[in-house]
Amino acid sequence: MDADLELQRAILDIGIPPRPEILAHLEAEAQKESPDYREIERLISADVGISAALIKTINSPFYGLRAKVSSVHQAISLLGMSSVTRVVTGMALRTIAAGANLADIESHLEASAQMALVTGYIAKKLSGVDSEQAFTFGLFQNCGTLLLLARRPGYRKILELAQRTPEKLLTQTEIDQMGVSHASIGSLMAKEWGLGESITEAIWYHHDYGEFVGQHIKKLSTEKLNLAETQALIALGLLAERAICWHAGFDQTAEWKAGGQIALEYFGFSPAGYQEIVEDVQGLLAPTH
Repeated sequence: MDADLELQRAILDIGIPPRPEILAHLEAEAQKESPDYREIERLISADVGISAALIKTINSPFYGLRAKVSSVHQAISLLGMSSVTRVVTGMALRTIAAGANLADIESHLEASAQMALVTGYIAKKLSGVDSEQAFTFGLFQNCGTLLLLARRPGYRKILELAQRTPEKLLTQTEIDQMGVSHASIGSLMAKEWGLGESITEAIWYHHDYGEFVGQHIKKLSTEKLNLAETQALIALGLLAERAICWHAGFDQTAEWKAGGQIALEYFGFSPAGYQEIVEDVQGLLAPTH
């Protein structure tokens, strides 16, 4: 079967969830000359889960606030419309998880939050990299995994198979087993949710580590794509994963072996120089109670 046709059939079978209504309302307000901040506060406060997650996120080390925020009103005042929309978009990920095991949902969302914090933090250390965009990419990098856990009952076994064959790219194992990967599904969902071309392409290629320094993305991408942004996001994702794995006690992973040197060279890091950043971000990953 043609690979593109197989992908299309798999996507139709799984289904790409539409953008949550709250995001459409937020975007509509953001585009107004004078956004109605009371309406924005009402929209967010109406969803207890999202409002609590927004407050938790702004109180995280990523934003480095001197005093804790305790209300949606304060969060909006401090973050502004653009940042609030990005954070709420990430929090809305939970809406796609109906059908997944609760433990899987919580584990995935926690991992996504860690990836967002670390990716955004490292981006702040680099010149010319948008830390807010990096934060959003971190949240959505593996959103396809959550969707597949919710809609493909046998997907967990595929993940377990991938863990037993670390020499093989996770995406290749997924394609071999079901004709679609979490990266392609996640990229299509990011496009549906309006996250932008660079994030959409970076999600698609975030396991194809040789691609973002070659010609493949240039050939496949639209004219709107900012290639440098896409490359930077993919590299940042690898650097963030390295820091997270180091925190968990894994010094080397198959992912890092496959693409780590590419990511280091992209930003001009020496292994020793980057290790200093790895150690520096550990406070972001420490549990807060």
